[in-house]
Amino acid sequence: MNPILEPLTFPDRQVQEESVVSTECECLFCSEVFDLKTSNDQILAHFLLSHKLVVADVKEIVDFKRYVDYWRPKFRECDPKSYCFVMEAENEKGEKEEYFMLAHELPEDQNLREKLQKEKLNLVLKQQQKERKDEEFSHCCLFCRKIFTGNRKLLFDHMNFDHNFSVGLPDNIVFVEEFLNLLDEKLAQNICLYCEKIFKDRTVLKEHMRKKIHKKINPLNKEYDKFYLVNYLEPGKSWKEIMDEFDEYCQNEDWSDWFEPETEAICLFCDFQSSAPDILSQHIASHNNFDFLGLKKSFSIYQQIKIVNYVRRQVHEKKCILCDEQFECRDELREHMQQLSHFKLPDQTVWDQSQYYFPTYENDALLCLLEDTIPEDSTETDQVTVIPEDTVINLKVVEEELLKLELIVKK
Repeated sequence: MNPILEPLTFPDRQVQEESVVSTECECLFCSEVFDLKTSNDQILAHFLLSHKLVVADVKEIVDFKRYVDYWRPKFRECDPKSYCFVMEAENEKGEKEEYFMLAHELPEDQNLREKLQKEKLNLVLKQQQKERKDEEFSHCCLFCRKIFTGNRKLLFDHMNFDHNFSVGLPDNIVFVEEFLNLLDEKLAQNICLYCEKIFKDRTVLKEHMRKKIHKKINPLNKEYDKFYLVNYLEPGKSWKEIMDEFDEYCQNEDWSDWFEPETEAICLFCDFQSSAPDILSQHIASHNNFDFLGLKKSFSIYQQIKIVNYVRRQVHEKKCILCDEQFECRDELREHMQQLSHFKLPDQTVWDQSQYYFPTYENDALLCLLEDTIPEDSTETDQVTVIPEDTVINLKVVEEELLKLELIVKK
């Protein structure tokens, strides 16, 4: 007997049942059998015409076969009046007939629909989790035939970035193998995935999809609904309806009570923080002898930005802002600057450079507290010089345009 070298697990009963389940369904009342693989229309028409039964909101039932299997023994044992709504309607002869209706307003029917929906969602989530962890996945690209193995995300990223073909986030897709095979089959038949027109060969198809920007799937084709998790969240609603509701909710949402926490700016030389510009300016002046208020009054907003970014860069690199001497730590730097009174700006040519338009720290809130206090007509403000791009003028084209204009005027 071979020893068991690793722990075993029982197969998932739900997944196993799903793979072998038949699509044939017997009528609720009689022995007639219908195939539900393509549509429920035939069995629903049979219910109405032969047995006067109507099933309301069928599209909200995620597993119609199991739904019918549940009600079949009940209907064969008892009168449908025990479970259904009863309605009266006149037939063509003017005679009154009773019709029965199963609807989610009935508590038992509602519970059944919710149970089927939850079981289906759990099954789909398990399948998705299994596919996300599947490292044995292997499939070729739909466009260049390059084979990808391992995580399915590699293939979807390749098609997105290299071929500009996106089907959404890989983690939102389920039954990936079946999905890719369906797309492969359509492309093999030279069918455009978006407009679904048929072309004479693959070369013409690829050119069409490239020029028309049709490298995407048709959002109105319900054949793709089963491959997206969002379609299992609310039965009876497509992903498009759910997204439209979400967009409408965002547009109508009241943001009047939104509270935006104030961003705290950090001192140029230490870790002190404050959201109030006056308090921060006073701190910088009193603790570091750096006249930040004077800086705001003497320089334009552009120069202030350069100064802040210059000082930030120097302090980050542990260099004195005046003499540029390097130190081992920030404490030594501050001690040096205090002892030698180096809390001063160097010559303007040192910090007034275009490189200091770019922040040292991307989230530097101090830059948002700066104000332009110099009048617009002041000559001390930075003058932004616009350098025109060299343009080559085609004189022949100009002459032709002038000739056309002259002919038009003469007419």
